Formats: sequence, structure tokens, C-alpha cells
Amino acid sequence: MTKHIVRYVLAAAALLAGAAAPAHAQQGFALKGHYLFNESKVKGADSIPAADGFSVGAEYVLPLNVGIGVSGYTTGHITEANRRSTEYGFLAEANYFFKLPIIPVAPYAGVNAGLGHYTVNELSGAEAKIQDTRTQLGFQVGARLQLTHMLGVDAQYRRVSQSAADSQSSRLERNQVLVGVTLF
Repeated sequence: MTKHIVRYVLAAAALLAGAAAPAHAQQGFALKGHYLFNESKVKGADSIPAADGFSVGAEYVLPLNVGIGVSGYTTGHITEANRRSTEYGFLAEANYFFKLPIIPVAPYAGVNAGLGHYTVNELSGAEAKIQDTRTQLGFQVGARLQLTHMLGVDAQYRRVSQSAADSQSSRLERNQVLVGVTLF
């Protein structure tokens, strides 16, 4: 019994020591996965449905603290996916990571550009339908907590409403909050 307790204490101490080691934002290739909290607004409408979703992607952080990445995202449940009514998007992003001394947190800011599809069928106080096959330009700000040399936790605010096409409705505003992990 005592041997098991000693093993558990040693294993917990090793995990804590690995997590407490200074691990600034890493460089190199990483895979990312995030949960999306969506907020969508239409000027003149009382309410708009905004389903949460998920995002997966890849990123390469250069030695100059610049991260270049691509990701895809969708909303709702996978089992309810419908090409005509499900929101989805693909975007490219570039972020600059600010290195902080001693602590393993790297705030970042960047820009994004993407393609996607967004449809709103039921709006109160506005048009009955907005279909927005879109191109988008936007920005993001966030922070990465580097728990270990291989694992980071991200929190990010992303603005994706900046239109890059005349066909996009200027009345539709989209914002996302992402929380997820990055594996180096």
C-alpha cells in the first residue's frame, strides 16, 4: 500500500515539475483543436440563432514568433450537418506571439482571411432570410498558456465579419470565442 502511495506522489510531482518548467510559446509545427462560442448579430433584428461549434487546424510557428496557420470550422452537431444550412468556414491566419519573461504565457494578435457559408432562416424584425456565402477578412487576439513543451492551451477572440466581397450582407456581424489545445 505504501509503495502505491509513493508511486502516485512521485508521478504527481513529475507532472507538476513538467508543467511548471518554463515553456514559452513553442516554435515549429502544431495541431490545434478548439471549441467555438459563436455570436452573430443582424442590424435591425431582435435575435439571431448562433450555434456553437468546433475548429481543427494546423500551425507553424517561425523563430521570429510569427505563427502561420490554416483551420476549418463548423457549427452545430456533426450528425445534423446540412450543406445548405450548416455554417462552415476555412481560414488562413497569421499571428505574432509576444514573449513574456519567466511566465509560460504568450499573448498574440493577428489577422485572418477565409471562405465559408452562413445561412440564417428565421429573424425577428428583419429580412426573413440571409444567405451569406462569404469571403472574410478579420482579426484575432488571444493568449497561449504553454503547459508543457508539447501542450498549449489557447483562448482567443476572433472577429470574422469584415467583408471582402460585395455579395456579403453588411448587416451580419460575426464574432467567435475559441478555447482549445495546441499540440506541438
